[in-house]
Parts: sequence; structure tokens; C-alpha cells
Amino acid sequence: MAGRTSVSNEVVGYWRSAAVPGVEVIDAHSSPREWRVICADYAVVMFRSWRGGVRVRGGVHTGEPGLVFCNVPGELMVASPCDGPGSFSVLELAPAVLEQTLAEQQPSSVRVDWSAIMQPISARLRAHFSGFVQSFEMAASAMQAQSQLLELSELLISELIQGARQPLPLAGPPLRAAARMRECLNEEGLNVDLETLAKRVGLSRFQALRAFKQRYGLPPHAYQLCLRMSHARALLRAGAPSADVAARCGFADQSHFTRHFKRFNGVTPAQYARAESASKHSNESGTFRIGRDPDAIVARSDR
Repeated sequence: MAGRTSVSNEVVGYWRSAAVPGVEVIDAHSSPREWRVICADYAVVMFRSWRGGVRVRGGVHTGEPGLVFCNVPGELMVASPCDGPGSFSVLELAPAVLEQTLAEQQPSSVRVDWSAIMQPISARLRAHFSGFVQSFEMAASAMQAQSQLLELSELLISELIQGARQPLPLAGPPLRAAARMRECLNEEGLNVDLETLAKRVGLSRFQALRAFKQRYGLPPHAYQLCLRMSHARALLRAGAPSADVAARCGFADQSHFTRHFKRFNGVTPAQYARAESASKHSNESGTFRIGRDPDAIVARSDR
């Protein structure tokens, strides 16, 4: 579910998903306002172009690109821009969500305690933060939302939580369970989510995510998307309408499906379907062309 507000050039989006309860993303663009917030959850604010002072706990901290602000539930935060409108993103996590995630990833001695109120972050964390925000806007699948949240939380915890450490590589039973997860995805994987997948093999969500990535080089949601693409191509070749294919393969809508299909295959679903139809009337050269691009060729062996 998403909501947006707009004042002048300011655009603010609020994003939530039933796949990750207790999580809210706020994405603000060109915001000129002073923000006065008492948040009931833990929150991490990533400054993209916003610059200004953030007053909290009786002090003022400078916020700027490359830094994040970390709050705890119930605190009053007053953020005042000092260099005109700016953009930032916020990840809000209910206490139970962050505590459960921390328990899955770190020793029991590590508690939810930010290392500092204002902290620098790595380029890798910035990229994962931005990717998670964008995935909400693009109506990510349940598997993708859950996986990306865990990937993001791993970096957030290791960089921002007092006493946290990097998780050790997996071995033994968790790693062997990755093969069973792959079988589950192949058998019923178009809509299964990460929590269900982890329960099937007796692992935590974090163990399941790491084990699959370590064994196959992709997170489960990326593998699931490959399966969806394969299924979609088969349906299009069989003559199914693109809108029906989008729904049957678990995409939010036809535009969501088209965007992913073109990213994977280089052509739109409609172009791919037309090429299949044209191939039935082509000669036996072994190839047929898609669209107007002379380089857009699909070999018969790929069908």
C-alpha cells in the first residue's frame, strides 16, 4: 500500500507492504519543510541531497549526504533544512521487527543500541537502502520485499549497531538445505515467500537467504524472478494475452510485468509474442527477428 503527498515541488511517498508487516518506507523529494516527528518505531534516515540541523536529545546534529540519522522509539526529532529543499529516505522498523532480525543475525549479547545518532555509511549500504525503497515503489513480490529487507538489515546492523559483527559463512546443514529450497522454488515457487521457504527447510529467514546466495550466487527472490520469466515466455509462446500472463506469473500489473520482461529479455512481451507468431511463417533459417532492431534476434534453440 502506498500514499503520496505533494506541496509545491515537494513529493513525499509512504510505502507499506503486507509481506513485511511492521515496516514503513518514507521517500521525500525536494522537501523544503521543517520536520517535527515523534516516531513510535526505530528509524534510519538516509540523506540523499538534504542538508540541515537535526535537533534531538537536547543537541543539534548536522545531517548531510553520506550520513544517516538513527532514532529510537518515542524520541522527538526536529529537522530543519539549511540549504534549500532536499531529498531523503526513511526506513521505520517496529521494535519487534528489529529485535527479531537482530536475534537471527547476531549473538544474544548484542542489543538494539545505535553506535551514534548521526553516522556515516558505506556506498554498499547506500545502494541497498535505495534499492529497497525503489522495490516498494515497483510493487515487489513478497519474496523480494522480505529478502531485500533482510539484506538491508544485515548491513544496517553490522554498520550501525553497537557491538555487531559480520556473520560467519554458513556450512553443513544450512548450506545443504539450499538445494531443498531450490526444489521447492521449482515446484511451487512463483508466489511462495521467504518465510514459507525457510520454514519448509527448518531454517531462519536469515539462514535461508544466506545459504541460498552462498550456494547459487543469487538470492531466492532473484531465482524466483528467473522462474517467472521462464514461465511467462512459455505462456506467451502458447498464445496467452500479456495481461493474463502478468497475473498468472505473480506480477502486480501489466506494466510491472513489461518492465521486468524487457529488462530480462531485451524486448517487450508484445514483441516477443509477435515474434513467436511470425516464426510459424518463417523459413527454416533457424532465426527470426523481433521488432525493428536488426540486432534483436532470438534463435530457435532458445525457444
